Amino acid sequence: MRTFTTLTTIVFTLSVFTVSANTINCINLNHDVSRIESLADNGQYRNYPKNAEQVTFSYQSSQSYEEYLDFARRKVAAENPKARLNCPIATGVTNLQNKVPAELTVADLVTPFELNVPKSKRAVLLVHGLTDSPYHFHDLATFFHNQGLTVRTLLLPGHSTAAEALVDISFKEWQQATHYAIEKTLEDFDQVYLGGFSTGGALILDNLLSTTRDLAKVNGIILWAPASQAKSTVAWAAQYVDWLPFVDYTHKGADIDFAKYESFPLNAGAQVHELMTGLSDKVNRASTIPDVPVLTITTEHDSTIETNATIKLLRRWHKAKNRTTQHRDAIFYFGSLASLSTLPDSFRRIQPNCRDAEYCEDILNVAHTAVLNAPSNQHYGWQGHYRNCEAVFGSDHYKTCKTTNKPILGETTSENMESHPHLQRLTFNPSFEQMTKVLTKFVQEVQQSL
Repeated sequence: MRTFTTLTTIVFTLSVFTVSANTINCINLNHDVSRIESLADNGQYRNYPKNAEQVTFSYQSSQSYEEYLDFARRKVAAENPKARLNCPIATGVTNLQNKVPAELTVADLVTPFELNVPKSKRAVLLVHGLTDSPYHFHDLATFFHNQGLTVRTLLLPGHSTAAEALVDISFKEWQQATHYAIEKTLEDFDQVYLGGFSTGGALILDNLLSTTRDLAKVNGIILWAPASQAKSTVAWAAQYVDWLPFVDYTHKGADIDFAKYESFPLNAGAQVHELMTGLSDKVNRASTIPDVPVLTITTEHDSTIETNATIKLLRRWHKAKNRTTQHRDAIFYFGSLASLSTLPDSFRRIQPNCRDAEYCEDILNVAHTAVLNAPSNQHYGWQGHYRNCEAVFGSDHYKTCKTTNKPILGETTSENMESHPHLQRLTFNPSFEQMTKVLTKFVQEVQQSL
């Protein structure tokens, strides 16, 4: 194992220290284990701020995307308990927005955004996953913008505020928001790519299977670890949450990760289960499948989504007799290609590699949470400020996971956790650069065929 050598990671190795309330920001909040545990107990970041204004949006087609983005900014500012917390994490997106790193707040990083390419009529719409935020697309948004595409992101209802917001949410609200974003993007641009991570991917496929609109403007679909079926049975059982009074969460964390909820409401699992079940039914019943090429980036070792269910869905999509674009379908797969044996030979397979980078030897396998972020990501990357240790929260291994200078990275599979009880769940893509080359080729080939 290699050890971290930067000042950031040296801080991780220090014994627990106390941070003054006046100096807390989104970075040093990660370093005080005692404070983290206290925050989990009192729920300060799990719940709405006191007397928070409830900001709403009707998602009517007459409302512009600029109006939507203004609504989202106001909602995050009003309902996120960490909204005003200083967060000096510069990204490609904040650089393009000409924001000064020292002045950045959590709200600046978790609100949806648009990166315009002047006079371009090509765009990509990106939809995040369950408990996540648009920050998860900051690395990829910069890449797509450099490719000449205007980038739009969507904020799913119940996200980028407080985990409490997911206690009463309905997947139908996510569907409504996704429908609005797709409709407005198709209205505003001539060529559109739709990209979704996890729940966001499921919402995109669900929408395309449910619409009667002309999909001629949809050039391609990009899926990162799409939600097809939950790995855990908890999501299925969560639909009966109403029978369990006073039980709202499967996990109560400190929610110090500014870009993602650590607490997980039972209802969130129930709603995504309903969405995935409905999507599966729609795929199986469909007489025709949208004739749009699909690029999927996913991992064999996924503790959140059942990868075999994803492969089954992709096979059904690929083999639809009405399609003429299936020769462009591809999968960038972290795992053994032998496990893709049920996919037709016409489905292009690309296997990632990680050989030369310093971090390669420290990674057991690629987690569900890893596929979007670059190793250089200041929050989630190789030497990022945040460590995902929620799988061992409340145990003696939590402090070790948060502070060791020899972290073991991977997915929280039972095998990994048994061998490495203080495992840190991987939050960056070790083959990010290779993935961007695959994305570039996918977009270029589609463009050439138009």
